[in-house]
Amino acid sequence: MTYRCTTRGPIEDAGDDRRRQIWEVAEATLEGDGIRAGLAAPGSDWMTVSSDGFWRPDVRVAFLTEDRAALTLRYRGLVEQTDAFMAAATEDRETGWDDQYIRMQLHFETGDPRYRWLMQSLFVARGRLLGTGRVEYEVYRVT
Repeated sequence: MTYRCTTRGPIEDAGDDRRRQIWEVAEATLEGDGIRAGLAAPGSDWMTVSSDGFWRPDVRVAFLTEDRAALTLRYRGLVEQTDAFMAAATEDRETGWDDQYIRMQLHFETGDPRYRWLMQSLFVARGRLLGTGRVEYEVYRVT
């Protein structure tokens, strides 16, 4: 499936040897075989910014499917701050899939039996920028 999101922020939060940035997930869509969903409410990303050049997102988002099923998505992973990534974020332009290392592990929850398959599968994703604050993920179901 394809997951696209738009973020706003960040709100800075000082830490000991790390920094945390809190971003709002303001827009989001999920589209793929067996699912079409849009953002049900703003989500949040509690991003840890480390001195090793990687950001570590911790994101939670609520969705509503086309057929009115509620589901939540939580994902964590790694975002490498390459020169290409930083330039694209600053200049509001897209990156290629190999311009940075963005990898996520996704976990879905829902009470709707039509989407129980989301909780019975392992999902991983790779990402890229679509411009400043906009990210696209190719999401893969591991079989």
